[in-house]
Amino acid sequence: MLYLMGTGISFDLTLGAVAALRECNEAYLERYTNPVNDRRIAGLEKVIGKSIVLLPREKVESSFLLERAAKFSVALLASGDPLTATTHITLLMDAKKRGIRTKVFHNSSVYAAAPGKAGLQMYKFGRTATLVNPRPGYKPTSSLDIIRQNLSMNMHSLVLLDTEPAPMEAEYALGMLSEFAHAVVLSRLGEEDEKVSYGKVSELAARKLGKAPFSIIMPAKLHPVEEEYLSMLGKEDI
Repeated sequence: MLYLMGTGISFDLTLGAVAALRECNEAYLERYTNPVNDRRIAGLEKVIGKSIVLLPREKVESSFLLERAAKFSVALLASGDPLTATTHITLLMDAKKRGIRTKVFHNSSVYAAAPGKAGLQMYKFGRTATLVNPRPGYKPTSSLDIIRQNLSMNMHSLVLLDTEPAPMEAEYALGMLSEFAHAVVLSRLGEEDEKVSYGKVSELAARKLGKAPFSIIMPAKLHPVEEEYLSMLGKEDI
């Protein structure tokens, strides 16, 4: 049996997921898309009465989990909703092909939480862009093309920031987005110290934007309700 469990935007598992974790034989966690501190992992281990093993990305993408799930009841905990990542969808399909029973526990995701926190209408979002930390010989610009294309169709853009080798800072990301007019910067969504800031890209970097991990929204033409909500964020960060 293979369980795929979303940990949500702030490591809040559903009651069903917690119950299944208590019953399963093995529990694994991947955290390369959204770092989870050891204190929270230890807290969940105490609740479910078993250890949670950290699984590196290459092992998640290997046959390891399927081999374990063919013999035992195995759970993989993933950030946000587990089926927003192609890797996990492939894992689910491969399990079905092998005749391994599966169950998915969905949860909150940045794809829904970020637009909601910014007061923006979800149906007005285009393709998601990802800003990548530059590496020697590797500095892709396709994310900027995605934002330009979305704006040409009057669609908002959710921009995810790279987490490897370390979470990208908002100030650096805003520098990469300097050609655009306005942005919404979201810091540590779902946490007690979350922060949402809106303003001109050229001015946001000078403000206190919170701590990583960040995500950013590049808004297109605003509906009056969206504009009113964002104007509130422009006056004070909430």
